[in-house]
Amino acid sequence: MTEQNPLVIFMPTGRRDRVAPGQSLLAAAQQMGVEIESICGGRLTCGKCKVRVEDGRFQKHGITSTTNHLTPPGAEENALLHRLGENGGCRLACSAYVNGDVLVFVPEESRAHKQVIRKSATARTITVNPAIRQVYVVVEEAELGEHRGDWGRLQEALAQQWGLAGLTLDLFALRKLQETLRAGKWKVTVILWQEQEVIDVLPGYHEGIYGLAVDIGSTTIAGHLCDLRTGTVLATESTMNPQVAYGEDLMSRVSYAMIHKDGLEKMHTAVIETLNKLAARAAKEAGLQARDICETVLVGNTTMIHILLGINPQELGGAPFALANREAMDIKARELGLRLHKGAMIHVLPAEAGHVGADNVAVLLAEEPHYQDEIMLVVDVGTNAEIVLGNREWLFSASSPTGPAFEGAQITYGMRAAPGAIERVRLDPQTKAARFRVIGEERWSDQWHIGPNALPDMQPRHLAAGICGSGIIEVVAELFLAGVLLADGRFNPTLTDHPYVQWHGRKGAYILATAEQSTTGQPILVTQDDVRNIQLAKAALYAGCKLLMARAGIRQVDRILLAGAFGSTIDPQYALLLGLIPDCDLARVTAVGNAAGDGARIALLNREKRAEAPYIAQWVTYLETAVHPDFQDEFVAALHLPHARDPFPHLQGLLPEAETAVAAQRPHQRRRHRNPGIN
Repeated sequence: MTEQNPLVIFMPTGRRDRVAPGQSLLAAAQQMGVEIESICGGRLTCGKCKVRVEDGRFQKHGITSTTNHLTPPGAEENALLHRLGENGGCRLACSAYVNGDVLVFVPEESRAHKQVIRKSATARTITVNPAIRQVYVVVEEAELGEHRGDWGRLQEALAQQWGLAGLTLDLFALRKLQETLRAGKWKVTVILWQEQEVIDVLPGYHEGIYGLAVDIGSTTIAGHLCDLRTGTVLATESTMNPQVAYGEDLMSRVSYAMIHKDGLEKMHTAVIETLNKLAARAAKEAGLQARDICETVLVGNTTMIHILLGINPQELGGAPFALANREAMDIKARELGLRLHKGAMIHVLPAEAGHVGADNVAVLLAEEPHYQDEIMLVVDVGTNAEIVLGNREWLFSASSPTGPAFEGAQITYGMRAAPGAIERVRLDPQTKAARFRVIGEERWSDQWHIGPNALPDMQPRHLAAGICGSGIIEVVAELFLAGVLLADGRFNPTLTDHPYVQWHGRKGAYILATAEQSTTGQPILVTQDDVRNIQLAKAALYAGCKLLMARAGIRQVDRILLAGAFGSTIDPQYALLLGLIPDCDLARVTAVGNAAGDGARIALLNREKRAEAPYIAQWVTYLETAVHPDFQDEFVAALHLPHARDPFPHLQGLLPEAETAVAAQRPHQRRRHRNPGIN
């Protein structure tokens, strides 16, 4: 392909390549290993290959994408899209032919292999005392000559029978109040929010109140539908955040909102539509309807919350990183266009600072480092990593712009966690040969039997389609252990004739999966640029941890918690080998799952814990790493594997011999580089 050929970028995988003019989007996807569902094989029958082309200038990718860069839809495609209920904005990949640069978003329903989003609720003990509750009351009937309104009668009944005074009434509930009282023969069930507002009145006796806790991540969105009476999680639903089409990281989305006049509206509409779909799916799974959801607690980083509320996030794009609002918020769901109960409330937890938001406060609610004696380091690993260090005496927090590399983006053969994604890797230290395991297949690749003569039960269910975040972490660490990579991240120049290492000039690339083992029939490589992107991401995270430790005046942490969907998949040993986190006893490094989602669930189910959140947010001392004078020094040192100067005694016997020899000198070097002025 020449540089003049159109560039096609598929999101959310981030796969890109130049294609021949006149090639269909479906063929382009197949060329890049992007698996779009197509049951009819491109015959304009099934309608499964729906995609959306994003319009606008995408500075990060260096392209201007527009629907005009595809051939216009014909009558047959338009008719099929109309039957599918599409009223514009979507194309069928099989009949859209490329004649210019395009950025294409593949919705979840069109992906042949749906993403595995590991954001399930963790088993936790939560005292159930929600902000929403139901009470049954008997109201005095209206009589001729008695001039109180029906709302006044209900207020008096609530005060006498439940001791509730000073209540307000939602307009939706007021509109149906008189009809409801008479239908229930003056016996009704009242739904209260925070014992401040009546949000609904139902005739007779009713049971059943439900709420939704949602973690709006930069890459994924997860929601837990809960029974507010028992605390039971009735359904959990997860989906990709559609905003990845406008930027994989936070700064890209801030930039998109600043550059494009309609950028904020596009991203806001996308997340609201996704939340409505997620709520509907969760309700259906539980045998309910979305209108049964009376309250939702939402958490997310500050950029996600700004976009959710329709607030331009441009002030978060540069110093002093000012928030529109740091405090907790309660908003009517209908004001945001969320199709829940008509009187439903949305609660947004408070933020800590410009780039540490409600999701980190939720993590603190879930893991409670402020109640511990030991010093805990809590790392929520994602596109934007949030870090908290401390115990019951003090807490420090920071944000690290790690980027999307840990989630498979910015990696040549990277992909999200879906069936076929390489998630575990081991290298033979002598031969340098790899064996790996993919999502959806329990057997390792060295146990696969491939080919026409292989028995069906010996063939893998899924061939390798790419590498997800945990896979890229493990392969980089294994390449380092096997001597394929040097400590500075370069491919070992002595392996010029090795069968598993390719060279393109001075840059090396490792053959992780052979052509026979991959879905595309082409080898899956780990390139020098891939290694560099992982180094940049892990160095940003480690530097943030080190700045917090220096601020606290400590050299060692007692315990490390890895939070988030990606954090839950990382093997602690590989996190240490890579230098992703500071040295710690491996037995004291724990994955805690989607702690932000669990914290949102705690705030949904327990209003005392919700009331605690603002105090925690105010108590934490935030460190602005982006402008810290020592960030660059810490960042550069952390680029090495596992680190240029910090010792890792808990990796004794695991590191390559040359690295171990260098490590013996590190305590002296570490003292020399330490800046006492940080404290």
